[in-house]
Parts: sequence; C-alpha cells; structure tokens
Amino acid sequence: MRRAVAGLTDADGDDDGEVAGDITQERYAEMSAVENLILTITEDGAGKLSSSHDYPVRGRGGMGVMAMDKAMRGGEIVASFPVELDDQIMLVTSTGQSIRCPIDGISFRSRSAGGVKVFNTGKGESVVSVAYIPDQGDDDTGEADSAPEATPES
Repeated sequence: MRRAVAGLTDADGDDDGEVAGDITQERYAEMSAVENLILTITEDGAGKLSSSHDYPVRGRGGMGVMAMDKAMRGGEIVASFPVELDDQIMLVTSTGQSIRCPIDGISFRSRSAGGVKVFNTGKGESVVSVAYIPDQGDDDTGEADSAPEATPES
C-alpha cells in the first residue's frame, strides 16, 4: 500500500515476496498514524528505513528479530532507532570522516531486506557512530532562535 500511495510499481521497489494483502484507505491511514519509521545503519555504510509494524513483539525469553538480511554483507548493525522523514542523521567513521544525511534520501525497505548505500566508506574504514538530528522547524521570519534575555533580580 505504501508503494501504491507513493506511485511506485513492484519493479521500482524491493520485492522480497511478502504480500501485505488488500487493506482499505481508511485502515492504511489509521496504521500510518501510529507507525514509526525505524532507521537501521551498518558499519559498512548501508542503511534502510522500515516500518515499526514489521517488527513483531516478543515476550520474555524471545530469541529476537532479524533486522537486516545478512546476505547483503553490510557488516554489523551500528545503530537502529525511530526517525521522522524531515529529520537528518550524522554518520562518523573510524577515521573521523563525517557526513550529514537527510532521512528522506534513504529508501524504504522491509525488515528482512538488506540496506542501500548511505555512506561510501573507504578501505579499512567503518561507521562507528550515528547521531540523530531532529528537524529544527525553520521559521520563515528570518529571526534566529536566541536564549531569553536575563532580567535583573531585586
């Protein structure tokens, strides 16, 4: 349904054989309202967005859930957290190189799929940290946000 709303065909996106079934527009809107997008980044710079609905809840003693296909050879997962499409991330490598990347530039994939290249790491280099940068809500007034003025106390 997400691909249909975005105007993509099955050939445009990732087809991993999962069939979601037919749901109504109202049910899709209801599910989208409570959905979180989960960003997953690996040490080789691969990443993807996936729906929180793809991750089943496990009870105590559960064995966990696979977050990314190991066949993609993206390395170990460095970070996985919920994000919004308007936000950005900062990736830092083991050699100190960094890049700021908008979330909406990362493709949406299913939980079981591999990621796409977000950051081209050099030979012997790996992503060691991912920082979340929330949307600052740029105002059109042109005024910079500043701290409130201090008032003298009597």
